[in-house]
Amino acid sequence: MNFYTGLEKDVSEEIRAWSLHALEKPNVDYNNFPVCPFAAKAWQDDTVGITFKYDTSFQPLYSIISAYNDQFELIILVDLEYEPDEEKFHQHLEDLNEAISEGIFIDKDMYLMGFHPESESNELIDDTTFETKVDTLYAMIFIQRLSLLCKSSEKLMSKGYYNRKQGSYDIKAVLTRRNELYRRLKSGEPNNITKKTFSYGEKGSSRKVAC
Repeated sequence: MNFYTGLEKDVSEEIRAWSLHALEKPNVDYNNFPVCPFAAKAWQDDTVGITFKYDTSFQPLYSIISAYNDQFELIILVDLEYEPDEEKFHQHLEDLNEAISEGIFIDKDMYLMGFHPESESNELIDDTTFETKVDTLYAMIFIQRLSLLCKSSEKLMSKGYYNRKQGSYDIKAVLTRRNELYRRLKSGEPNNITKKTFSYGEKGSSRKVAC
């Protein structure tokens, strides 16, 4: 169990409230599945960790990736000093996923997803009625096992969870990219994707959710 005070307490409570409001109830656009079908159980089992980043350095994220020990199934890094450019923010996470697959962090079985406060709303998630009580804007980075994420996605795929065309982002492209990383993880293949420059010094609402 996490214990927070001040802003950390307020943000943590808001994230939990938003999950209850937007992610854990059946949604007709998701074939009556919850937006994130595994969210409720993860919170119930206390396998969601929340931590905070207070400056532009990505070192807290690198430390989480390098020291991931499966105490939590999902770690949410709340970025209070986030990259203001949404495209740069998400591109940095995409580059990091490639870096992870190349073994830069040793453990290749990791995957990152992000929420940026300037993102356009994912129209499939009915969060337009959620009222925030925190004045501070923040981004979020979701850190979890690639293998667990892909195995969970396979179960949802067989049940028709992904049989939808709507959305503010291309879910098919997300799944294709993620499954390719997982395929190479299982096969032990080297990265054949064109490499992008990655630097440990690189700087990196609606909430996009790709369970």
